[in-house]
Amino acid sequence: MPEIFRSLLSPIRIIFLPSVKIYWFYILSSILFTLLLIVWRSRKEKGFRSKDYLRENLSKKIWLHRSALLDYKYYLINTFLFALFFSYFVISGAVVSTYISGSLFKIFGETNHLSSPGTFFIIIYSILFWLANDFGRFFAHWLLHKTFLWEFHKLHHSAKVLNPLTVYRVHPVEAILVNSFGAICSGIITGFAVFLFPNGINMLSFLGVNAGIFVFNLYANLRHSHIGLRFPKWLSRIFLSPAQHQIHHSTDINLQNKNIGVSFAFWDILFGSLYIPEKGEAENTVFGLKEEEDSNFENLFRIYFLPFQKILSKAKTFVLLSKHQSNS
Repeated sequence: MPEIFRSLLSPIRIIFLPSVKIYWFYILSSILFTLLLIVWRSRKEKGFRSKDYLRENLSKKIWLHRSALLDYKYYLINTFLFALFFSYFVISGAVVSTYISGSLFKIFGETNHLSSPGTFFIIIYSILFWLANDFGRFFAHWLLHKTFLWEFHKLHHSAKVLNPLTVYRVHPVEAILVNSFGAICSGIITGFAVFLFPNGINMLSFLGVNAGIFVFNLYANLRHSHIGLRFPKWLSRIFLSPAQHQIHHSTDINLQNKNIGVSFAFWDILFGSLYIPEKGEAENTVFGLKEEEDSNFENLFRIYFLPFQKILSKAKTFVLLSKHQSNS
């Protein structure tokens, strides 16, 4: 099949790929988590009305909101263009691991004494792979909240309502950075694993997906939703809940710089950006950007090229200020 036709089918095809967050099974599991949350809240909270809660979260005010309609458009366009063109700019984890293992073999030689990994090493490798991939994605996201790269990330934060397809509301540069950083970090881990076990090492996985990432994906679609699923405070210091990510989408600039991570909360603790919302806080959060930052995000050409123009303008201002300070 010609590449362009394969790319055109991407919006449908990826729904059947377990490596993708909107895989049909993950959507179903997120619905199940929502129903379990409703049952739990119905029993624990006086005055909680499950019908009202469902009606509110299934409302056309969310799913047919102008912002949501843009999400659907970006999903169709970005999945097509990414498959056709932008994916070739993503650094491959396989290339990184091959380079790392090859370099180690050149330096240290063969390591046949560890040719057969046991269950312990498989578990360790699987956990380290998950941690490394998660840190890479965290660090890329952290960089995207800095002055210049923020111009690319604004598009994602411009969403005024959240739904699972909001995850595709990203500039191609952001998608390339996040995927590349995750691949580089996990590729390094795989490179060391291949060096230690030249005959091969398996990973704990479900449907070909790292077991930890698979479990995360079971509830990951709730991160971009109005379902404020919170974890206990102790667990929120280990894993980020959907409610913690929803807070990250607040119009409040201070909260936008909180909960940068994906699966783990460790990185936010280390970088001083962890925030644990109170009960009901996420569901009452106003999503989007401040008015002064909220630009026209409907024109695709403008979306793709305006960030470069703004970054160039900021760079020129920075250079002029630096020259002025050096001359004064």
